[in-house]
Amino acid sequence: MNLPFHRCALAALLLSAGILRADFTFEESDGRLRLADDGDPVLVFNFGEIEPPAGREGVARSSYIHPLYDPDGVPLTDDFPADHPHHRGVFLAWPRITVAEKQVDVWHMRGIRPVFKEWGQREITDTSASFEASQLWVLDDGRAVARARLRYRVHAADADGRTIDIHATVANLAGEPITLRGADAAYGGMNIRLDGDRPDVVITTAEGILEGNANAIDPPSPWADHSSRPADGRPHTGVALFQHPANPDFPARNWTLRPYGFLGAAWPGESDHVLAPGESLDLRYRLFIHRGRADEAGVAERFEAFAREAPE
Repeated sequence: MNLPFHRCALAALLLSAGILRADFTFEESDGRLRLADDGDPVLVFNFGEIEPPAGREGVARSSYIHPLYDPDGVPLTDDFPADHPHHRGVFLAWPRITVAEKQVDVWHMRGIRPVFKEWGQREITDTSASFEASQLWVLDDGRAVARARLRYRVHAADADGRTIDIHATVANLAGEPITLRGADAAYGGMNIRLDGDRPDVVITTAEGILEGNANAIDPPSPWADHSSRPADGRPHTGVALFQHPANPDFPARNWTLRPYGFLGAAWPGESDHVLAPGESLDLRYRLFIHRGRADEAGVAERFEAFAREAPE
């Protein structure tokens, strides 16, 4: 008997029947939108300009999730880490963006910055909480050249964890083409910077457990998982990142997988994706924040269920 599959199927049945329920609340203050479930923290969306904390370097940033919490309320993500100060929780970014033959970098925030613009729809039900946030990509000269609309839907938790859907739409506001491109094949797209102080890291893809760093998976993997132990030594918890089959070039074969704490679905790799003036790009992902390692949480089966869903 494949127990993870049955757990996954049971969770879907309970959710559809309204048996899995949540008590979500939003709290907005100090440039942060906090989401809790029955008082327990789920995530924080930083819409204000967040400055480096004392003792850490880096430039102010906005429009990203941090912290993202594990099922026991322990932070999974990091911000302003000493090894890569530009890394920031759960964020959408590319290191090579070309506008009017000028190359800028929203990954390191060089020549261009993501700036929070406005809130969209926000909703709480018995089984989910959703919110929308728009950011502008603003050049150093003050010109907004793109808008990224980020839509998040957080689902009620089950015994194994909870899922969060992310739908990102990037629209070209410039009067000329915008080119998105990764660097060294493995950077750019949807990214998660994890807490590097958590021990016993296990990185898993659809092909099995990986050793060391990975920039590309062959054959391509539609998902990857990063699990580790909290600092207090309790059992593993982690997060899986799923690519939806509706995404361009699915499954993108390039991943940024780092034992020190990085999980990124890198697209379009070292190829160019050109957005014509007025054109937009849709990218859909799911996070599965879970107890145990990937095999224990039934991550592969969770992905299969996600892949069967029609995009919203």
